[in-house]
Amino acid sequence: MQKRLIDKYLNVIQMRGTVLNWPEKVKGIVDGYRTFTTISHAVQKDAIQNGWDARKYKRGKEWEFIFELIETKERKFLLMTDRGTIGLTGKILSPKEYEQDLLGKERWGRFEGVAFTQPRTERSIGSRGRGKFIFVGASKEHTILYDTLRNDGSYRFGFRTVEKTESPIAACDAEEGKKILKEITGNLIEPLPSVGTRVIIVNPVNELIKDLKSGKFLRYIGETWWEIILKYNAIIKVKIGDKEYTAKIPDEFNLNYKDSEKIKVWIKKNQNIHAGYRESRCKNLHIIYSSNGPIAEDIRGVTIQRNGMKICKIEPKYMGREISERIYGYISFDQNTEEYLLEDEGIEHYSYDYRQTLPGAIKRYVEDEILKFAREKLGYGKDIREIRRQKQRSAERRALTAVNNFSSALGMGAGPGVKRRRRDRDRDRQRVAKEVRIQMDELSLPRPSDLRVNYGESVKNIRIRVINETDQDIYMQVKLFLRFYDQVCKEYCESDVTVRALSTTRDFGPFEERFAEINYPDKGRYTFTAKIVSLRDEDKATKIDYKTKSFYLEDDPPMRGIFERCQAFTSSDDKKPFKYWMGYSESGSERGLILYYNLNHPGYMAVSEEGEDRAEYILRIAGQEICGYDLMQEEKKLFKDVEINDAKEVLKQERAVIGEIIYKFRRGEI
Repeated sequence: MQKRLIDKYLNVIQMRGTVLNWPEKVKGIVDGYRTFTTISHAVQKDAIQNGWDARKYKRGKEWEFIFELIETKERKFLLMTDRGTIGLTGKILSPKEYEQDLLGKERWGRFEGVAFTQPRTERSIGSRGRGKFIFVGASKEHTILYDTLRNDGSYRFGFRTVEKTESPIAACDAEEGKKILKEITGNLIEPLPSVGTRVIIVNPVNELIKDLKSGKFLRYIGETWWEIILKYNAIIKVKIGDKEYTAKIPDEFNLNYKDSEKIKVWIKKNQNIHAGYRESRCKNLHIIYSSNGPIAEDIRGVTIQRNGMKICKIEPKYMGREISERIYGYISFDQNTEEYLLEDEGIEHYSYDYRQTLPGAIKRYVEDEILKFAREKLGYGKDIREIRRQKQRSAERRALTAVNNFSSALGMGAGPGVKRRRRDRDRDRQRVAKEVRIQMDELSLPRPSDLRVNYGESVKNIRIRVINETDQDIYMQVKLFLRFYDQVCKEYCESDVTVRALSTTRDFGPFEERFAEINYPDKGRYTFTAKIVSLRDEDKATKIDYKTKSFYLEDDPPMRGIFERCQAFTSSDDKKPFKYWMGYSESGSERGLILYYNLNHPGYMAVSEEGEDRAEYILRIAGQEICGYDLMQEEKKLFKDVEINDAKEVLKQERAVIGEIIYKFRRGEI
């Protein structure tokens, strides 16, 4: 590693560590999980993946995992124990030892450290180091205990807690560790009796206890871990008091292999998936359509499996709910593909970045196979031309959104919505945050930076909180709802709360809304609206604050930037030179440009119909056009440092601009 400029000062000047607000750190991690799921779902998923990673035998022989809730009037504990595993091997590491690469055997060190993963050759299903903090976040006391018994008979106990600026850990071996465990738990918990590992959540949050007792927790296990239950007879139990339950595959998840009167099946095995320069392999794609009625929401769609664990699902596109709500199944991959796929997996293990090459290729492959299945076996009657047109419109919007974001960031002023009135800009500069206000998260939309939502797609991360920076408690009503213009379509919460002085409320949400035509027949602009109203006697019914986030259902939002819209054209062979043109631009009616592209050009016809590939094709044309636009301006942004009379330098800069646009587009930066 090259020596850094700062290195020579590290031993000369007295150094201080960076202070970290650990409770907020834990809250941020929990919020990250809540974007996708509940605390309870995250707890079972991370706990079991840790145990499955540590199994002694590849096929899970002798492996077992048990969740046990222990309750007394004074104490509550959730015990999470794996058996048939190798335990938390390795020693208690010093800070200096963490500076070296940790070998696979140093499981105790990685569990106590933060973000210390295994070497690539030994990587596990988890390997991100965040799971321990969802356990901490699931504790009202922000505390977990853990102990392990290894094959050599050695025992070790440890704990982690969270304070304002620290997350202290401790570890004790043998009899001392057993003694401390008993003291902390009031003799309710005996030291781990068999080889394996146990994590104990101290005083679990109410949400977790409620889901354990209601049966939801058991359902979460079956829905997430159906593959290892089916293939390896994995035993996963939940014990509450004197009752014991064993997780099973959800009844709806019936993996039929043959068609019947009520069931249609689509199976593909050992299929290559082309993803950039890499050849990836799908081991199994198994899709099922059930005419018995809509499938439960948690089962619906084709799940992406990795190492026996459900990560997320891909839902059908461009078809009605009569098909989309009755399709389920899964896709799995060979070991090499799983390894590469892990690089683009969300840190919570609930998502993939479909802007990246491999996940994007997998998503397109699954969507294509669902469409083939629907047409060939289900008699899906939707006009294929309309499906293609929907894909085409989506690619157009994705390309123009990217190029407009790119040009706007450089201050290239053209198009609707770019130039703002001076008084609006001055007003924004003078605006200060209200002392009592709503904080509303950004919506998670189907496509980055695109406000269009189609039927069958979902809007996620609908979430707010209220901040009170005054020195008085305020009694208020908090409302969060969805409206279509002035019509309220759905309410997500309406709560009367007292917001304490100098505090922030809990999150309201996250909520998720899936849009089907039967429920939302009106197309156009919809708005998620949050409102807080005073309930105090002195100013009752006074609106305190108001926040909105809008999107467009089955409709294109107005473009903002250099390009106002995109339009395809066709050219026949006798219309030279247009038959050679890939595209061009002209001035539009809204102060912006209209981008035209040639549907008959062989280059366009050779591009995949799906997603990012077609959008990139259109984006390349748009990139050339903004270069031409910039060259005609007095104040240049892209060519300000280029001698414009030097054709070679101009062409060189154009290549650089287009390369930067495509690079940022593929990385999801624009």
